[in-house]
Amino acid sequence: MSRLVSLLSKEPLTLIVKLPENTVEMAKAAEASGAGAICLNYSEDKDALRDIIDAVKIPMGMSLDENILTEAEMKDFKKLGFDFIDIPSNDAPDHLLKIGGFGRILSLDPDYSEIDLTKLSDRPIDGLDAAVIMPEDWGKDLNVGDLQQYITIAMSTTLPVIVPAQKSIRASEVPIIWDTGTKGIMIGESITGDTVASLKAVIKEYRSAIGSIKQ
Repeated sequence: MSRLVSLLSKEPLTLIVKLPENTVEMAKAAEASGAGAICLNYSEDKDALRDIIDAVKIPMGMSLDENILTEAEMKDFKKLGFDFIDIPSNDAPDHLLKIGGFGRILSLDPDYSEIDLTKLSDRPIDGLDAAVIMPEDWGKDLNVGDLQQYITIAMSTTLPVIVPAQKSIRASEVPIIWDTGTKGIMIGESITGDTVASLKAVIKEYRSAIGSIKQ
């Protein structure tokens, strides 16, 4: 089993950090500050990716975004030691879902209502990335409607759901995210900033907030 998927099943809320830059320094800083897992941005520089993966012990994943890889290319990335991949739901080819050795996180989008979430657990998917906020609302404050969307998704599937910080989710709002029934939160540059110092400070703040959750 993917180590990330194991964390999602065991922890009250898993903190996943999408690094501002794919660097060893950023990865080590994220791990040392309390990240449960790290997500890298897609890159063709396999040597650099291997160096980052080898530098930390926590689960490491890669966001494919719009970079849809062939089956042969995906097998090459598998050899690097990635624990999970975040796959866009639109037109994702079957081989990305069927290839073993990864935790497969399917990223939803604002059109997720067209997908029968109740049947996704029958597919070779290990979790959902609830990236359902409209682009024009990115960075705005979290509201009741957003929380209702996360609740609906979590209640509609047996798969663990991860909330990406498309909205400006504050550390003080982490318990509210947990209360929606979701199992992970993924923060990126819009929350962490783009320096090692800001990355460390923000991760520690979110880790502390997760630690305060009373189950």
